[in-house]
Amino acid sequence: MKPTVMKALEEWKEASDSLQKHAVNLLRLALPGLDYSKTPPYCCPVTLDIDMPGDLGHGRICIDDDRRATVEIGRIPNAIVAEAVDEVYGIGWFDNADDALENCEPGEYYYDDETTGSEYEIRLGKDPDDGRLQVAYVPVPYAAELLDAISTARDRQREKVADARDGSPA
Repeated sequence: MKPTVMKALEEWKEASDSLQKHAVNLLRLALPGLDYSKTPPYCCPVTLDIDMPGDLGHGRICIDDDRRATVEIGRIPNAIVAEAVDEVYGIGWFDNADDALENCEPGEYYYDDETTGSEYEIRLGKDPDDGRLQVAYVPVPYAAELLDAISTARDRQREKVADARDGSPA
């Protein structure tokens, strides 16, 4: 390989590694509780885990070499999933959901994004703490926006519960 090509390849690798590091930092800031997986990476160079069932959920996030994330979080309250998804995507965006997700029956709701190639599946469980969010091949910035919305929805839900206990108007 020509020295100039070799040097450019090394520079590209350094930039790629730096971008991967920043992607991990972004996602961990967006959803507190995410940490590196204790087991080797699942399918991608980086796997992050969360284990906060009934709060922010239980699952993993993989980041591939193209800086796309696959988000798999289950055991997350339906109210948090619904609020976060409606906040980021708007009302009626998903197949089978003509209204806000918080007003929808338990079931599965889908969306395939032709622009990014991302695939979304939201499940609202029959048990209010058994929601599920699965997003495949989403660009890291979009994943961060969704994870931040989940964290924000959780904070709002906690405030509602605290206000109800204190007798304050919600």
